[in-house]
Amino acid sequence: MNEADGDEIAGSAPCLDGLFSPAVLTASAPIDDHVASLLPAEREGLAQASPSRQREYATGRWLAHALLRDQGEHDLAIPRNADRTPRWPTGWVGSITHSGSACAVAVSRADARLGIGIDLEPDRAVKPGLERMICFGDELAWIAEEGESGLGHRCRLVFSAKEAVYKAFHPRTRRVWRFAEVALEIDLDRESFEARLPADAGPAAVTGRILRRGGWIVSGVEWRREDAFDGEPRDG
Repeated sequence: MNEADGDEIAGSAPCLDGLFSPAVLTASAPIDDHVASLLPAEREGLAQASPSRQREYATGRWLAHALLRDQGEHDLAIPRNADRTPRWPTGWVGSITHSGSACAVAVSRADARLGIGIDLEPDRAVKPGLERMICFGDELAWIAEEGESGLGHRCRLVFSAKEAVYKAFHPRTRRVWRFAEVALEIDLDRESFEARLPADAGPAAVTGRILRRGGWIVSGVEWRREDAFDGEPRDG
């Protein structure tokens, strides 16, 4: 999946309370220069990145290190996989997201959750036309309910939820899903959504949370061990 276009909200980061169950630890902060805090294994290849990308990357690791230290885990590196996704230490699963000026992180012990997905977006409309790349079927009808003025905002909600779903399952599937492969039903009153998943995900569906806080949209998904599969793995 690809990033939706949008502006940053300078100097702020969203509150993540209520996004996950207590099994998942979270932190958020404005992006800043935390490059000096990176562990040696996390620095590989970073020198070729732009200064802004270095700050994004380092802020995510800085937040994750703080969460792990609170659990008695010190000096655990989170380097990059070949596909540039975070490689979490043994015994942990997690997700990192950044958007413009802010970063958010969610982690859990691997014996409690099989996967975690978090996504952060500015609560602003996407560029006209992107809805045709992101939304399909009933999703198109749902975003159209708000009329032309709200279509782009609802499209970004769909995008954020799909990104969180993808991040929760990608460490297992190792496949880049197309937006059309995840079908959403969002309930804004309950700040929740249900996602129907591709066959290689394992379970047929997963629920998540989607919050609008202080100019941000933040979405979260927990892949619980008790929901590892809906019976036998499905054929593609």
